[in-house]
Amino acid sequence: TTTLCSSLPPPHKQQASTIYITMADSYRDFIAGTVGGFSGKLVDYPFDTVKVLLQTQNSLSSQPHSKSIKHTKIKQPIYRGAIHCLSHTIRTNGVMSLYKGLPAPLMGSMAENSVLFLSYSEVRKRLGEKPGEKELTIFELACSGAVAGGIASFFLNPFEVIKVQMQVMNSSNAVR
Repeated sequence: TTTLCSSLPPPHKQQASTIYITMADSYRDFIAGTVGGFSGKLVDYPFDTVKVLLQTQNSLSSQPHSKSIKHTKIKQPIYRGAIHCLSHTIRTNGVMSLYKGLPAPLMGSMAENSVLFLSYSEVRKRLGEKPGEKELTIFELACSGAVAGGIASFFLNPFEVIKVQMQVMNSSNAVR
């Protein structure tokens, strides 16, 4: 028994190694979320730009000069659909115009996903999950996701506001 006890590290060293492993897992989750947010936004952003252009086309094509409904002319939409919007935008402003205003949402997506991954992992740990020993129930996993999503939404909102403003500026330039 003496050799078995002597091979175990002292309690304070066990705790330090557990903290190190936990920190390493946290860094891993943070980095994975950051990279996931970056790559996902690069793929998603042109589609989001087309969506915003389609949603705002009527407000851009008909700017009423008075508040009276009688004097407001409603013009035809600029785009006939998503594919027409995409091709028109590329033809008139180039492919890179689909990425106009990307830095703010890119940073937002990276921040959101890194916080989401990190907080999801931390909530699971706080609920007592230990890989290989104790697995969480579906309900506990769902609660972990809900809490993590709520935490991450606070980080995303300011970036979303900036993103939509930049996309609308892009669409108003396309109309002129």
